[in-house]
Amino acid sequence: MKKAVFFDIDGTIWDEHMRIPKSAAEAIGALRAAGNYAFLCSGRSRACIRNEKLLALGFDGIVAACGAHMERDGNIFYENLLTDAQVSRVLKVVQENRLHAVLEGPRYIYVEEGAFSEDPYVVYLRRELGEDLRVISGTKQFEINKLSAVLNGAGLAKVTEELGEEFAVIAHAGQLVEIVPAGHSKATGIAKMCEAYKIAREDTYAFGDSANDLEMLTFAAHGIAMGNGTKEAKQAAEFVTSSLREDGIAQGLRHYGLI
Repeated sequence: MKKAVFFDIDGTIWDEHMRIPKSAAEAIGALRAAGNYAFLCSGRSRACIRNEKLLALGFDGIVAACGAHMERDGNIFYENLLTDAQVSRVLKVVQENRLHAVLEGPRYIYVEEGAFSEDPYVVYLRRELGEDLRVISGTKQFEINKLSAVLNGAGLAKVTEELGEEFAVIAHAGQLVEIVPAGHSKATGIAKMCEAYKIAREDTYAFGDSANDLEMLTFAAHGIAMGNGTKEAKQAAEFVTSSLREDGIAQGLRHYGLI
């Protein structure tokens, strides 16, 4: 039976400078050459998954925006966009709590004009997305799956309460949070992908390193945490491989006999 392996991107396939180890590229190629599936499974929205070197690795499908956007063989088969009412609620919480936010969608990313001017990730987005990086202020129509925000001193509990039951808040290290529509996660994305491809859950493997990977690591039959991952990711995983820079992808795939 074909096995299905789901890969987080940041901190798993590539580092903070978006460098992909040669061993990871070769291992993913070997995985697919052996007749298995390889999927991206990311908190990034699809608009942020454009890097040619990343996509050239070859993936059978993409789980983006923590399961709110799904693609099979390059075709979208599931999309959950925030309603106008949800966008209004989110923007109200963002503005009243003075959060620094990035609104993330399948085609566009929205940021406040001048915000994150020195943030390496947003500098990269400005270069990568061009006109598809839009300004929040003055925009009337938003097409977004989720958002990321820096709390900027606001209380996590207060923000979570104000967002209400329609949203789940994932807290990362420091003041960074992801705000995702309730009922969506990387785990729900894996479940939908398995249904689409008729993959048995016992044939699933997942590589991750951080807070938004926890559900994925426990849902997959075999959760694999990167050696550079958080303590929580390692506790959630079945196996802890070496770090990204120490051939972690290749070591993990070899551990399970997938390459």
